Amino acid sequence: MMRRRRIWLRATGFLLACSIGAAASASQLPSTTIANEEIPEYVVKAGFLFNLAKYVEWPGAAFATPDAPIRIGIVGRDPFGVLIEQVLKDKSVHNRHFEIQRFREVAEIRNVHILFVPSSEAAHLTQILNLVNAMPVLTVGEQVVFATRGGMVAITVEAQRPSLHINRTAVERQALAVDSKLLRVAKIVAGDL
Repeated sequence: MMRRRRIWLRATGFLLACSIGAAASASQLPSTTIANEEIPEYVVKAGFLFNLAKYVEWPGAAFATPDAPIRIGIVGRDPFGVLIEQVLKDKSVHNRHFEIQRFREVAEIRNVHILFVPSSEAAHLTQILNLVNAMPVLTVGEQVVFATRGGMVAITVEAQRPSLHINRTAVERQALAVDSKLLRVAKIVAGDL
């Protein structure tokens, strides 16, 4: 299992290393080391969002057309800046490209497939999760407590190593399917709203 996790993280690191040429201006951001590459933290997290899209299946009704984009929403203070567009530029999953939407207020959230909830929104977590509770939206946060409080996936960076924490119950409640390959490399946590 550890070998698979290392292979998956190295593959993610390779993808990210290929993407950081455009993100050279991000040198002031916190960084992490993957496969001996120092990569800005939010480039790593953007790469994980890309990989999550590859391993999660949404119900057919979640997309208006077979080639409709995968919409990633960011609520509150945006920690990515332009990095997320740079990392996801020209990338697609199942013939779907990515669109990024930013929401200053919780009430603005709509029409997304992945919702990134930065740590700065911890005080609004229950409100955010209640809002998207009936929607096929993959919720992603930055702290383990995000997943234990009912969020679906937490991408954490500890000791310069990224890891995933998945709340399977929360994912299944939203009628999303997670590939077993992703579950094998993640830490499974429990918790609900």
